[in-house]
Amino acid sequence: MWLAPAVAAALLSGCVAGEPPPPSPAPSTLTMAAVAGRAAHTSTTLDDGRVLVVGGCVTDGCAIATRDTALVDAAGARAVAGPKLREPRSSHTSTPLEDGRVLVVGGFLGEGAGVTGSIEMFDPDDGAMLQADSLVQARGGHAAARLSDGRVLVVGGWISPGRYTDTVEIVDPVTGEVTPAQPLPWAADALEATSLPDGGVLVTGGQVARGAATPLAAVFEEFTGQWRVVDSMNTPRLKHFAVRLDDGRILLGGGTPDDRTLLATTEVFDPGTGGFAPGPGMIEARYKLPGGVVALPASRVLIASGGRTAEIVDVASGASQLVAEFDGRASFATVNLVANDAALVLGGYDEQIDLTGLDRLIRVPAAP
Repeated sequence: MWLAPAVAAALLSGCVAGEPPPPSPAPSTLTMAAVAGRAAHTSTTLDDGRVLVVGGCVTDGCAIATRDTALVDAAGARAVAGPKLREPRSSHTSTPLEDGRVLVVGGFLGEGAGVTGSIEMFDPDDGAMLQADSLVQARGGHAAARLSDGRVLVVGGWISPGRYTDTVEIVDPVTGEVTPAQPLPWAADALEATSLPDGGVLVTGGQVARGAATPLAAVFEEFTGQWRVVDSMNTPRLKHFAVRLDDGRILLGGGTPDDRTLLATTEVFDPGTGGFAPGPGMIEARYKLPGGVVALPASRVLIASGGRTAEIVDVASGASQLVAEFDGRASFATVNLVANDAALVLGGYDEQIDLTGLDRLIRVPAAP
């Protein structure tokens, strides 16, 4: 069952049933620099064009996670503070739902503090963060994707030093109920989950031992609740990206096979055949990509995290186009499309794990 913070406060204060809670104070204005001073956060585009920024680590070294959220306007230029999270979190997931809400799950509590299984829901209608029961298995660095019936599949993740989980849980955003599902055929963190046109979810790769990636891939079939192992990727990958194209295929790319060698290759998964074909090469090898890639019309993909540049990969033509250069590497930055044919790139950290504070609006050229 979902419980809004205002309702919980009213119950604790003894308000009369049915009596409306006191009005919330106006949100405080934030500088964009304050919003951008984080990494391993999530940024989700809402139905009205605003961008919800949730959590992340907020110190050099990425040791301290935050409870803060922010709402950036549809132009990507101004921000206000959002509701506080129940717990600090980084490397969590934020999944947009059909009704415009956003489901926030799991994550790291901070260096040495372990992981959380808590679940929260942002409601854009009243700006509140609703709370529900937790996952059975706390986790961070996991993956999540929406099923066709609106529920959210939560897969894998890091659970303790050197230990990764194969457990899978399904969150019902209507009731807040969490139910177990058949385990993934391998245990991993730093993996990817992508919704398919038929309602299933493709899960790829991940870290199966310290510094070791797998090429394995499987599809969770929503109507049977079973995993179907498909062809393996051509390359083992962890900390890679996976995004659905407008024709229903999935573009995967980047990442690393060993947490040292960065990859510039991509692959295209065809749900019809269950196989992977080589995709266009990226201009720059990059990893630590979750949240830093967005699909564009005409089978193009904007990649703006994990490297020193932003580029557009055109799957149809096989070409890649440089669209922006940064001062340094921006690992675990995020990118969202905003107004006026632009994209907002936020946050990340560099090779020394120092926060970049990246706050960049880049123009997105139209398809040729």
